Amino acid sequence: MSLENLDLKITQGTLQEVFNLQKALSDALRDKGVKFSLKGVTLGKVLKSEAGETDVGGIIDMALSVVTDEKVRSNLLVLCKKATVQVAGNTIKVDFDFFEKVENRQYYYPIMTEILMENFAPFFPGLNFKSLIPGFLESKDPE
Repeated sequence: MSLENLDLKITQGTLQEVFNLQKALSDALRDKGVKFSLKGVTLGKVLKSEAGETDVGGIIDMALSVVTDEKVRSNLLVLCKKATVQVAGNTIKVDFDFFEKVENRQYYYPIMTEILMENFAPFFPGLNFKSLIPGFLESKDPE
């Protein structure tokens, strides 16, 4: 089942809730050596192994560290409580209990990404967030 099959409705968070998430994300990225400036993004040691070679594992480690950061997760869960999905004609709140069901866990990262984009988009008018994360927003059908 793809995320498109869920009728996901996202209500944006308050300004303070979004600022809290931005701070948590910024802190988590900074802790992994990622820095943003007008010149672009500096990834620090994230992309280099000890031998100086490009290290894709470092990118994966950084991404997992950010999405599993307790402050990032708790701030995302605050915002996710404002979202609902339609399942078999019933409106279900997207909260921790929703993801407790094993069959719904496949939607965790796609839904959280949608919630993040929906809440950050007003700060970056004209930026196409979906183009920054290609292919990630669809949960694939198990084959």
